[in-house]
Amino acid sequence: MTSDLYLPDECWECIFKFLFKDGDDDDNRCSFKSLSLVSKQFLSISNCLKFSLTIYDPTPPFLCDLFPRFSNLNSLDLRCYYGDLDSLLFQISRFPLNLTSLNFSDQDIFPADGLRAFSKNITTLTSLTCYHLETLNSTHLFLIADCFPLLEELDLSYPVKINYRSNLLDGLEAISLSLFKLRKVDLSRHCYINDQSLFHFINNCKLLEEVIVIFCPRITIACIASAYRKRPIVTVSYSITSEPDDYAIAM
Repeated sequence: MTSDLYLPDECWECIFKFLFKDGDDDDNRCSFKSLSLVSKQFLSISNCLKFSLTIYDPTPPFLCDLFPRFSNLNSLDLRCYYGDLDSLLFQISRFPLNLTSLNFSDQDIFPADGLRAFSKNITTLTSLTCYHLETLNSTHLFLIADCFPLLEELDLSYPVKINYRSNLLDGLEAISLSLFKLRKVDLSRHCYINDQSLFHFINNCKLLEEVIVIFCPRITIACIASAYRKRPIVTVSYSITSEPDDYAIAM
C-alpha cells in the first residue's frame, strides 16, 4: 500500500514549487522548515529548493555543512554579517558554488581582498548589490570592473562617504567598458556623476535597460533627453531634488 502511494522526488518538487511560488521569503522558509520535518525525502527535496542563504555572525563555522546540504544555492546575503567580511569571502571562495547574486550592503568596509579571492573561484556572478556602504572610492570601482565582467545588475547606491572624487569618474568609465552584459545599474547619490558619465553607460553598455541616478544633481535635463533620443529602450530614473544632508563627499 505504501509503495502505491509513493511519489518520486520530481513530483514532490513540482508540488512544493507550486505551493510556495507566491509566498514571501520568510513564509517560504517557515514552510520548507516544516516540510523538512515530515520525512527524510521531504528534507532532501526542500534542501534542493533552497536557492538563497543569509549569513549571520554565528554562521561561518557551519558553512562546510550548509553549502553541501543546499546544493542549488545561487544567492548569498551578507548584510547581517558584522564580522571580518574579507575572511568570510575567502572562506566562501573555497567552495565549488555557482552563485549568481551577492549582497553585502550596509557594511562599514568594502572587502576588496575578499572579493578578489571570491572572483577567482566563483566566476558566475551576475548581480552585485552593495548599497549604503560606509565608504566608496575609485579603487573599489576599478576592482568591480576587473573582477566581475559578467555582471548584469550592479547596485552601488547611497554610499555614506565618497572618497577620491576626481578618480571616481574614471572608475565608472572602466565599469561601463568592462561590464558588457550590464542591464541595470543604480548609482543614486553619486553626486559627482556628470552628463559624460551617464553617456559612458548609454554608449558602452549595449544591453543596458535601466540606469538609476537619483540625487545626482550634476546630470542635466538636457542629458536625460538626449539619452532617451539615443537609446529610447533605456529607462533613466532620476531626481532633481537636492541630496540628503546626512551624506558627504570626502576630498
